[in-house]
Amino acid sequence: MNGTERFDLTGRVALITGASSHGIGNDAAKLLAANGAKVFLVARREEQLQVACDEIRAAGGEASYRAMDVSDEMECKVAVEQCVAEFGRLDIMVLSAGISGLSASGGMDAIFDTDNWRKVQAINLDGVFWMMKYGHVECAKHGVGSIIPVSSLAAWHADGAAAYTATKGAIRALTHYFGKMLAPMKIRVNSIYPGMIDTDMTHGACAHEQYGPMMLKSIPLGRFGTPEDMAYGILFLASDASDFMTGQHLVMDGGALA
Repeated sequence: MNGTERFDLTGRVALITGASSHGIGNDAAKLLAANGAKVFLVARREEQLQVACDEIRAAGGEASYRAMDVSDEMECKVAVEQCVAEFGRLDIMVLSAGISGLSASGGMDAIFDTDNWRKVQAINLDGVFWMMKYGHVECAKHGVGSIIPVSSLAAWHADGAAAYTATKGAIRALTHYFGKMLAPMKIRVNSIYPGMIDTDMTHGACAHEQYGPMMLKSIPLGRFGTPEDMAYGILFLASDASDFMTGQHLVMDGGALA
């Protein structure tokens, strides 16, 4: 076997949440498709989902989508069912849907805002749990299951908003738990921890005249990450290249935690 064969996803099907905007889920979907996977995209914005699918198809890949909110348990169930109905199976789940919520710069009122706490938890954490609840049954059927929740450096240090930090820390704990729990079903669970990535959600901060240079100083490699950087980490975790890895954490932060 040569080095590239282990990254070949031909015949496998991947469901990717948070896949509509210029961000990690979108680039992951395109890269998985380029490596042979059929991809099922999930996000709230239908127009952007359609654009993403059109781009994947134009490049020779197979793609479909469902516009939905991952905080809705039954919508997650239906999304898994639709994916399997259209593509015949489900092997890979990339769970990247998420929001940052209110910034801690808003003070204690923002940090302890009840509505914000519930909204961030519903999308960032409940959405991961619901997708795993209904998706793991399908991922177990062919012996090559891989579930990849997208967490954050916030899971490793107390910085930023409380709700966001709590949900990303919970994903870290769930990775340990389900890495062990689902291993007998031949499903691997490994999470990825992006550092400061220049996406639609974070571009304002990255490009900020004052805060951008300050953040760069904390990154030894001297640049912000890109969604494509993260997509290659996700490809590794989705493929047989990481076949002996589960319950683990892939930190991709340019050295910020070093």
